[in-house]
Amino acid sequence: MGAIGHLTRAWWRPPRVYSEVEEGIRHATWLELFFDLVFVVAMAQLGSYLHHHLTVVGFLRFAGLFAIVWWVWLGVSYFADVYDTNDPMSVGLIVAAMFGVIFLSQAIPGALHGGSFAFAAAVFLLRGFLTVSYLRARHLRNHVDPDERRFLTTWIWLEILVTVVWGVSLLVPEPGRFGLWIAACVVGVAGLTVVYLSWETIIAPRTSHCSERLGLLTILVLGETILGVSVGISVAAFTPAVLLVSALGFAIAVSAWWLYFARYDERVYERTLLARSEHWRKRRPRGIVHVYSHVLVHAGIVAAGVGIAVALEAAFTGHSLGAGGRVALCGGLAVFILGSGISHWMAPASLDGRAVAGRASVVALFGLLAAFGGPLSPTALFGLLALSMLGLIAFEGITSGIDVAPTVTEG
Repeated sequence: MGAIGHLTRAWWRPPRVYSEVEEGIRHATWLELFFDLVFVVAMAQLGSYLHHHLTVVGFLRFAGLFAIVWWVWLGVSYFADVYDTNDPMSVGLIVAAMFGVIFLSQAIPGALHGGSFAFAAAVFLLRGFLTVSYLRARHLRNHVDPDERRFLTTWIWLEILVTVVWGVSLLVPEPGRFGLWIAACVVGVAGLTVVYLSWETIIAPRTSHCSERLGLLTILVLGETILGVSVGISVAAFTPAVLLVSALGFAIAVSAWWLYFARYDERVYERTLLARSEHWRKRRPRGIVHVYSHVLVHAGIVAAGVGIAVALEAAFTGHSLGAGGRVALCGGLAVFILGSGISHWMAPASLDGRAVAGRASVVALFGLLAAFGGPLSPTALFGLLALSMLGLIAFEGITSGIDVAPTVTEG
């Protein structure tokens, strides 16, 4: 009984708030990396959905589904940032959630086409895992501060409310089910924002790796653009023209990586959302915007990856690029630059006015190309996009007077 009792206590022991102070940067665990990798399957399915629905309605549906899926990822990642999830029960819940993500990814194609029940069930399942994790955390003995306990209690009730709304949506037919999805997302986003802006004392880890998790997901979804180049090349014979167009597509992907990671700050989350000084009321709103802006970063990359694949197919087969593919390519890159610009602007080492103006100008140019770039051939469009992004990188490097090359070594 002694051994069994010890094993039982080990499994049901609540996760503790991450309290280790690391000299360097706290890094994601192997399990967290595995979870992110599995989650990219859902991102790939979203890209595939967009590839087959390059219409106005298709873009709107892609944006809505992407926001829901991304919010699920953020919820699980945030919990793993606050709490030490190396205990057996937490590991089991995360592994179960990974299988839930596979279920979710397979439900995406039919989520808005007669298969909404399966999609809602998958999200409800994942939110259930997260809610159970928070309920376990409620029994932590190291929540000794009354304000921390009130913060966690409010947070748990918010998690329960959002999960219940998703559960109720299973019982409501379309289109009411879609309305409940929107309501759940609004309650979740608004509730999180209000809670973080209302409590001075929050439950927070001693060191955070949330910024790294955002960066890792950025790297993984950038793989979608590389996949787009690969898929495009696969339909053509290798000729100098093919190599040129492929190199331009690859240059766009590399430029996106460069723009994001040139100003990457591993401590931005700690310096904004976790600020414990008298300046917390000013810093936390910037931290929240910094985190939220990554939905634009990641959605823009996935859409651009689809656009690259479609544009390469058009270039290699001699066809013109349709409006949908052009919007995915140019609009996706514009959304990415907008999102990355906002995230960098909200960081303590903020973009200066010239960098903001430069990015805004490129966003406007790409928007114009998305709307009126029909006469351009896919090759000319690729060249314009690549030169614009490379020019933006050079402009920021010259005007800022700092080294804007991404760090190529870990940490």
